[in-house]
Amino acid sequence: MHHARACYLADIIDVLSILNVATKSGIFFGLLLASCAMTLQAQTMSAVVQGQLAITEQQVIALFYQRNLGLIAARLNIDNARAQEIIAGAIPNPVLSFTAQELNLKMFRPENRNVAVPALVPQIQQLIETAGKRRLRIESSELATEAVNFDVQDVVRVLTNAVRRSFYNLILAQKAIKVASDNLEHYREILRVNEIRLKVGDVSAIDFIRIEVESLKAQGDQDQARTALDQARAELLLLLGWPENSLEISAVETWPEAAPEIALARQDQLIGRALERRPDMRAARTRIAQASTTLTLARRQVIPDVTISAFYDHDAGNYFAHSGGVGISVPIPVFYQQKGEISQARVGLTSAELALKQAEQEVRAEVMKASSSWQSADAIAQRFETSVVNRIETLRKAQEIAYQKGAVGVLDLIDAERSYKAIMLDYYVALANRSKALADLLMAYGGEIGNLPRNSVDIDG
Repeated sequence: MHHARACYLADIIDVLSILNVATKSGIFFGLLLASCAMTLQAQTMSAVVQGQLAITEQQVIALFYQRNLGLIAARLNIDNARAQEIIAGAIPNPVLSFTAQELNLKMFRPENRNVAVPALVPQIQQLIETAGKRRLRIESSELATEAVNFDVQDVVRVLTNAVRRSFYNLILAQKAIKVASDNLEHYREILRVNEIRLKVGDVSAIDFIRIEVESLKAQGDQDQARTALDQARAELLLLLGWPENSLEISAVETWPEAAPEIALARQDQLIGRALERRPDMRAARTRIAQASTTLTLARRQVIPDVTISAFYDHDAGNYFAHSGGVGISVPIPVFYQQKGEISQARVGLTSAELALKQAEQEVRAEVMKASSSWQSADAIAQRFETSVVNRIETLRKAQEIAYQKGAVGVLDLIDAERSYKAIMLDYYVALANRSKALADLLMAYGGEIGNLPRNSVDIDG
């Protein structure tokens, strides 16, 4: 279990570290797919048991990353953000012009054939941006790319929770069909024994019919549980983008345990961690920095850019037939001083700050709600584990023995079987609810994603 956890963390760190530098490397998706594919190949090969693929929660999440991160990144325009960085850092091209001067129709007359016209003037001009505008533009574009990168991580955070919840639904469906199958086998055994007793007159026909009816109900419960299992399996594999062999996959039935940093943390500590590590919060803070840079750039636009020029003049009619010159031109900001752009950038900064405050309020509410839900679900599951499950199993066996000895009637036996089935199903539902609540809490405060270092290397699992 510890080894699987270590491999899982290695997968996550490797994937998200590559994701963090996606805007710097053109081989992001190739490395991502290769890394996940090698990990999954080793894991899934060892998980095939009797023709059925038994897959753990960690393997499910790794498979989700392998098959869906490329689509997520493409939809969130990471490539477009990288292209904007290139555009922002571009230096204006020089402008080459060629002028022919002193043109006149008389120059084409025979008597003017040796006149030194026209004059030829090639010229080159270069725009020079002043006041660090290009640097600010590059910085703003890089911050925009970083914010998009955090957006990708935030989508991963949310969708990973959906994968986890679907995986727990599959475990619950597997547990439910086991309970239904066990219940059916009990009724079949009781029916077999009572069929012999009926022949010797040791049990009434009406009691035998009651047991037979309950057996048929148990068969129907098993059929419904099998349908629910197929649906849960299909739902999970739809999220994974893996429709093939959908009826041959099963979940390793291990419910997650809360890490001490969650189980022992106070609610205010969880909120503080969420505000610090969640990708959507980091994206909001990055967009504030971008908006501030954009405002500075708008203010710098008031400072005029300079265009310098150089030219060569070939004019045989001048005293100096070959000459050159340099020039400089600067727009004078008399009538328009970028006030509209400055005002627009200031509004953008205000909007980014308001978005951060709104995001903080939403994070606080999400963590408080998720924390309360997890504590409640954990308390319910613990009550089942400590006092209910063992007692109901003992009661069931006692009622079966008592029925065999004639101490209780068939209705008491049926009631015990029904109670056992209902309580065991409630117990597994409680475990699934606790697992889902834990997944929601992981999503609400950032879980593993927000705590990963940038540019981290792979860990030896």
